[in-house]
Amino acid sequence: MQKPIRLGLIGCGGIVQITHARAYRAITDTVQVTALADVVPDNLEKIGDQFNVPTENRYTDYREMLENAALDVVTIATPHSLHAEQVIEAANAGVAVISEKPMATTLEEADTILEAVRRNGVPYTVVHNYIFTAGMRAAMTELDALGESHFGRSAGMGLKPADFSADHPTPAFAWRASKAKGGGCIIDTSYHEIYSVCTLMRSPVRYVEARVQTLRLDIDVDDIAMLLCEHENGAVTTVSGAWCVPGTDSGWCEMHAEHGSLRVNHRHNVANALRRFTRADGWQQLELSEFDEAEQQDASGHARYFKETFNALAAETALPVPAEKAYHNLAIIEAARKATTERRAIEIPPP
Repeated sequence: MQKPIRLGLIGCGGIVQITHARAYRAITDTVQVTALADVVPDNLEKIGDQFNVPTENRYTDYREMLENAALDVVTIATPHSLHAEQVIEAANAGVAVISEKPMATTLEEADTILEAVRRNGVPYTVVHNYIFTAGMRAAMTELDALGESHFGRSAGMGLKPADFSADHPTPAFAWRASKAKGGGCIIDTSYHEIYSVCTLMRSPVRYVEARVQTLRLDIDVDDIAMLLCEHENGAVTTVSGAWCVPGTDSGWCEMHAEHGSLRVNHRHNVANALRRFTRADGWQQLELSEFDEAEQQDASGHARYFKETFNALAAETALPVPAEKAYHNLAIIEAARKATTERRAIEIPPP
């Protein structure tokens, strides 16, 4: 029997406590949480106690963890502005890296990440969890039958608290609304809508027009993002995201093709996760009977993402989300910001 992968966590905050930890508990035969690093002692205690991590393997400095702990892979779940530095340090330490999105805050940072990963020959991937929900996985099996795509849409609207101060009861709200920490609507939440609709379209984005602005909230990053994208195959998609609009009919993506359409609902009841349209049958809700109950209830897709990623690491096969996908997503975001400033369409080089 193969020994479990030795996992170190860089960042043990809310997303780890709420979603990642649940995924790790489901794959204990494959993964063992061996060491932790977080600047907040309470986070170390919560996750450390949950996974019985020895006190000596709980670090407040991730560099000390990389230097002293016996690890095969690390996950990085920290503010966006720290990702590049931490990925590079982990790659230099010779361990595989699973990073929360985005891979970096700029393409310049992303280039330094890819150079370090290639130089050290370590596996590297970014969490694109919503393409691992049961609804999205089922949708991907329908794409061939529907033919060439021509139009897609996605939306993720919601109201963030008016108070983004550092002493907010949920500290993540503060850094997500900070330009210095790489926050903002488009890179924090619309990021998911971008890769989700692009997955359904099956064609990379080549041109982006957009308005990424701060309209209502008293923050130094964007609270609304509206994108119009042209794909390599000539198809068009729109992406709508906001922190200043009630989230009515929100959290979905859809594609329209020559033989029909698909609509995937994220963050919704699994009973309405996937609908398909054809001229013969109209809109129909599709059953997800091929997925077990746990997979259907995995509304964020994290459990399946981590399961497939760790299985690939154990088998030394290709990771399910290649770095190039994360780089392309960041390129779309950077192009959208540039399009807003320059009031023109921005071309993205082929991935």
